[in-house]
Amino acid sequence: MREVSIWYLTDNESGASIARGIGELGLQVRTITDGDFAKANIIADIINLFVIDLKGTDLESVIDIIKRDARINGFLKFVVLGKRQAKKVHQVAVNLLHVEYLTRPLGLREFTLLLEKTIVVEKYREIMKLISRDAQERIETYESLVGIGRRDAFDVSAHREVFERIIENERQLMAEQKKLNETLREVSLLRQAEMFDVRNRVKADEMLSELRRHELMDAKNIIRAQEAVIDYSSQELKDAERFIDASTRVQELSRAEAIRLQEELASARRENERLSGEVKRLTRELKRAARG
Repeated sequence: MREVSIWYLTDNESGASIARGIGELGLQVRTITDGDFAKANIIADIINLFVIDLKGTDLESVIDIIKRDARINGFLKFVVLGKRQAKKVHQVAVNLLHVEYLTRPLGLREFTLLLEKTIVVEKYREIMKLISRDAQERIETYESLVGIGRRDAFDVSAHREVFERIIENERQLMAEQKKLNETLREVSLLRQAEMFDVRNRVKADEMLSELRRHELMDAKNIIRAQEAVIDYSSQELKDAERFIDASTRVQELSRAEAIRLQEELASARRENERLSGEVKRLTRELKRAARG
């Protein structure tokens, strides 16, 4: 089974983050930030997948990057576009083969699943090409053997040699078919394992999302409880302020009343002193009148 390389051309942090995430899942990713694939050491004998995620480049320039590099023509390419660019892609990108267009925002999990399925398809396509080449070679061998047999139709030894070569070729064919069946079985097992891993990752992500949702709900409940405590404390503070204000008014009223009573008492004392003086004066006058 041939090696698979993913070439990720990007000029933004979001694309670089997705490239890192794909690499962390075990796929071989090469991140390119030079603006094109000119400096990339692309090996044609392996399976290559190309991702073009350029925010600072217009659609025409992206199409030009694909057209001018003949090394990537025969491989599948994913072009990540903005929504406005995606609307006019069919007007600009004409006669381009092996190109898939995706729109932002690009989800890491969904894109990884797409890449894994694409890799399986590409590997299966390689197997089919191998089968086709082997079948063509066998057909040519049979035609050559039959031609030899026809030329030597009256030669018994030639017939025996042709027959032995046919038997040997059939034996090799069965051995190759056995290897092919084993390879297909390995691909099937690998695919099942990959799908199992993907399901596990999806389930883990769902469980993590559910846990985060519960944590968020708990945090909201805690915030609501804290807000209720704050509201209750605020109400108690307002009640205390009203009580203090009422007490202050009472104290001020009591102080004013005490001052008024003190003033009335002082006035009554002065009036009492005046009346005492008047009584003393009248008493003296009565005594003088009685002596006279």
